[in-house]
Amino acid sequence: MNGGRGGFVPISSSPHASPRNMIDAISEIQQYHIIERTGQDIPSDFLTMRGMLTFFLVGFRSGFWEGMFLGLLLPLAWGVWEEVIPAFGGTADFFGKCLVFLFGFGVSLMMTVILGGILARYYGGNLTRKAVNSLVWGRTLSLVAKGILVFLVFNLLVFFLSPRNVFFFCEAAGDFIGNPASLYSGIMGMKEPLRKSAATQLVLSPTLSIIPFVTLRLFGRG
Repeated sequence: MNGGRGGFVPISSSPHASPRNMIDAISEIQQYHIIERTGQDIPSDFLTMRGMLTFFLVGFRSGFWEGMFLGLLLPLAWGVWEEVIPAFGGTADFFGKCLVFLFGFGVSLMMTVILGGILARYYGGNLTRKAVNSLVWGRTLSLVAKGILVFLVFNLLVFFLSPRNVFFFCEAAGDFIGNPASLYSGIMGMKEPLRKSAATQLVLSPTLSIIPFVTLRLFGRG
């Protein structure tokens, strides 16, 4: 039904219209914000438990893939920094190392800041806040969980990369790689980058997860 100021304008909440990705979720939040801004009376419990869970899962999936991206790039960045992995055709200088690091986590930082800025524009009204909070909390828990998981996996990998284990692996793979000594040196050289990547991931994941909360707190529209 159509409602004037103070009336209720229904928003599609059927399962088929449920947001499936971050773009859908933000679009849904925009609808809530526009209607609340024009004075329409949307009950605070319009966003049911199913709706909150949907926004939470969208945020969780977003944080999962972001955490995976960060987890894969950090060992490469630390490998370049420790001069184990060549970059730009050879050993990178200090500027080149910083550039690789910037790419390693700068993309995630940029995405986080942009997301926080977009959500802050619509962070007003009970229903909109409820949807935004569900989305952000899903992303936060996913990033933190992914950070802990990557930390454990990387440290476990370092534990198993003992000289003895790596030697036997390189000997077994010698028929396929041609130079077991080079492979051995490369794998052993990556142990320190993996350790540092694990620690960096454990620190960066919670840091990235709280940026949207800070943005909403400082710039959200009450």
